[in-house]
Parts: sequence; structure tokens; C-alpha cells
Amino acid sequence: PRDYFYGEIKAEIPQPRRLDRGAGGEQSLNEAAELLANAKFPVIISGGGVVMADAIDECKALAERLGAPVVNSYLHNDSFPASHPLWCGPLGYQGSKAAMKLISRADVVVALGSRLGPFGTLPQHGMDYWPKSAKIIQIDADHKMLGLVKKISVGICGDAKAAAIALTERLAERTLACDASRAERADTIATEKMAWEQELDDWTHERDPFSLDMIEENAKEKTFNGGEYLHPRQVLRELEKAMPQDVMVSTDIGNINSVANSYLRFDKPRSFFAAMSWGNCGYAFPTIIGAKVAAPHRPAVSYAGDGAWGMSLMETMTCVRHQIPVTAVVFHNRQWGAEKKNQVDFYNRRFVAGELDNQSFAEIARAMGAEGIVVDKLEDVGPALKKAIDMQMNEGKTCIIEILCTRELGDPFRRDALAKPVRLLDKYKDYV
Repeated sequence: PRDYFYGEIKAEIPQPRRLDRGAGGEQSLNEAAELLANAKFPVIISGGGVVMADAIDECKALAERLGAPVVNSYLHNDSFPASHPLWCGPLGYQGSKAAMKLISRADVVVALGSRLGPFGTLPQHGMDYWPKSAKIIQIDADHKMLGLVKKISVGICGDAKAAAIALTERLAERTLACDASRAERADTIATEKMAWEQELDDWTHERDPFSLDMIEENAKEKTFNGGEYLHPRQVLRELEKAMPQDVMVSTDIGNINSVANSYLRFDKPRSFFAAMSWGNCGYAFPTIIGAKVAAPHRPAVSYAGDGAWGMSLMETMTCVRHQIPVTAVVFHNRQWGAEKKNQVDFYNRRFVAGELDNQSFAEIARAMGAEGIVVDKLEDVGPALKKAIDMQMNEGKTCIIEILCTRELGDPFRRDALAKPVRLLDKYKDYV
């Protein structure tokens, strides 16, 4: 009501106070250090709390003392530098098989600044990788998260940076059980990472029956530019190769965006922005605009499918009006991919409202005063991204890269979310 917004009052506004966050309780830190001292195959999960606490270096120091592989928690690919030899990639949906295989061998897991959310611990790639008998040390600034998702052996309510320092100090002068196998574990880490990179190189397209049908169908079609529809995985690999060193990337909700999790690697924190648990479609583009305002010296790139792009493309005018140059990559596959994948896997290809008939997004971008590039040849993917980022950084221009993709689809978001029902009546037996 308006009368609540008018009138005069006298009020004293208290000054904000900064609350110090410590490393956690002495007893829990000592218990954690004892577990780590006796661990033969420790693994560290580096979560979003590591980024928020500016604890990358401290996480590295702990990992290096242990010789432990470090895996990123789900959608926190920027929580440990990908160039570090102990980095193994993200857990969870469309994550790294190397990370999953290594954590499956763990006898002690340190979840540093991680809620251990279900999306990052559910089976993936046909692997139920979470180590059933491992001791779990969970460190989180929010005590309500400790032991919420996974049973833990030690819970430390503390700041990720302070806790990592405290544990490293406790282990510094000790002889650790894992010291004897340091070289062997380093070889195992390198081997698993190499195998995963080779698999990604060879994984040029999806291999399920629906995707193979769509690849064959698209091979008969030509794009509106006269080119070919491209395989999303090959596109994502080429984009990865062309990314500048200091890039910030946001990803939206959708099938290709989810598959992108396997291909996004970062060396700096605060580089990756994803919609997390709420799955809010249309998230990526406005988010990267905000990131660009906060860090104008860094290249800013958003990923979106054509469905999510339809919810956010009008912000192109915001970029033009307010001179906020960003680069948007739009995967144009003419469908709501995540929803269609569920309809393929759980509803026998009975499609409802999954198709999208779009105009050229590059042309729409040009009409809004931005630049637009259409890509329908694989060799043009990397050069298009580099050109768009050059325009962003040196000319102050926003560019929309429209990549025309096949209708093939990666694994569904939650294979566990739609269990096939048991039909007790004959007339419904085919409705599975």
C-alpha cells in the first residue's frame, strides 16, 4: 500500500559488521587430520565455498601435501585450476569420468566448501562412483549442510580457507600413509585424465538410437545458410579450444548446455556461472551481462540453447543501449532439448511441445544493433568465437554467435527423476 511508502520516521541505521569465520572446532580439525594422516587414497572435492573464501591457493597447498586428486563439485569448474596436475575435473551430471573413477577409489574424501548436493553425487556415465566405504570429512560454513546429503565421519563448521590452512599445518610435519604411494597415484591421475581427454576427442556425436536417427535426418537437410548441422560435442570441443585465458562463461538450462560441463575448464575462480539447483531457464545471458559490468577487463561469454535464448534475447538491446559488450553463443537445434530427452527416454518418443521453429538469431541481433554470426561449418566455430571476443574487447561490441546444431541429445538431466511406472492393468501396460 502506498501509505507505507510515504511519511517521515526517525531511525538509527546500524553500521554493518563483519563477522570473522574461523577454521572450525579444534576437536573436529584434529579428527580430520588424523583421518587424512592414515588415508592411503585421499581425494579432495573443491566446492563453491572455496571460490567464495578465496581459498584456491590453500586448497592447492592441502592437495599438494597429500598428493591428492582434486575434483570440482557440480557446476563449480572454476574452484580449482585446470592446469594443475592434481586437477581431475567436475563430478556429477555430464562431468569428468577421470574425476569419477578417481573418487570411487578414495578411502577418505575431503569435501572442502561443498554441500555435496545430489546433482554432484548421483550416478553418471553409467557409473555409481560415490565411494561407499570412504570416510567423509565435510567442511562448510553453514552447519546445516554438514551430513545433510551424505553420511559423514567428521563435520567441520568453518571457513574453507581457514580450515584448509589448519589441516595443512597439522599434516605438515607428519609422515602420512599416502606419502609412500605419491608417485604411483600421480601416474594414476595422469593416466585417467589422458584417457578421458581421448574419449572426449573420439566422442564426436551421441550414439543412442534417437540421436542416430536425428543425425541421419539432419544429414539430408541444409541450414538456411546452405551449410551443415553440426554435432554439439564437436562444437563444444572447438569452443573450448578457442576460449581466451581469462574468460568468464555462463551456462543456461538445456541439453547442450549440460553436455558443456565436460568441456569447460578454468584456471581462475569467479569464471563460471551456472543456474545451479533452481534450473532457471534464461539465466545465462543476463548473468554474463552482470559479470561483464563487474569485471569489464575480462572476456565474457554466455551459452544458451534456442529455447533459453528465446527467454533472454531481448537483453541484447540492454547491451547495445548501455554499451556492455558481451558474446553470446546460441546452440540452435530447433527444440527444447532437455524436455525432448525425457520424452525420448521415458515416454517412448511421444513428443509434446518440444519443437521450436525459429528465425535467424544472428539477424535478430543485427536488427537490435549488435553483431551476428551464423556458424554451420565446424572449422568456423573457433574463428567465430575469437572474432566475437575481439569485437567485444577491442571494439566494445556485443555479438551473437548462432551455431546450427543437429537434434541429437545427450543423457537426460536426472535419470533417477522419472522412474518407469509399474502398470497393473492390461489396458495401460504399454504406457511406460
